[in-house]
Amino acid sequence: MRLACCLVLCFAFALGGCATPRIVVLSDPLDAREHNDLGASYEASGELDLALGAYETAAARDRSWDQPLINLGNVHAALGDWKEAAASYRQALKRNPENPEAMNNLAFAQTNLGQERDALKWSAQALKIEPGNVLFKSTRALVLSRTGEKAEALRLLDEAVRDLPGEDPLREEIIALRHRIAGFAP
Repeated sequence: MRLACCLVLCFAFALGGCATPRIVVLSDPLDAREHNDLGASYEASGELDLALGAYETAAARDRSWDQPLINLGNVHAALGDWKEAAASYRQALKRNPENPEAMNNLAFAQTNLGQERDALKWSAQALKIEPGNVLFKSTRALVLSRTGEKAEALRLLDEAVRDLPGEDPLREEIIALRHRIAGFAP
């Protein structure tokens, strides 16, 4: 009887201890836009590594959407990685060849990489699509100043300053850029 009880207990223990492990597969419920929004939230709070991951996931989830790649490039630019920023903007332009934001940002990255001739092309295209965009004007002015076209750069910046309301914080940044290009301290 004792032997039977021991065998039953051993058998029960063996069945419980050797049970097949359960594999739980978790899936990510977020779509591309939600990952992009998450990236923007991380970026706003200064968590740039997490923002990079979220934008990469968003770009992979929707391979036709260019905005996560622009955002990814912007984070690389904020980190000072101009080569990766330029690569992200180029990928965005492959998805949407007419995106002026990607063109402008690529021009800015190329300027920081010393590729002013390519930057001239992209900044001109962006400004052609959105001629009133003051950010595009300031990027174009920066590129022009680096290629020796100081007078045209200053003209564009003067135009940009006129287009902005007095209380716009971007106004002061454009004025400071104008002062740097003109060669005097703000």
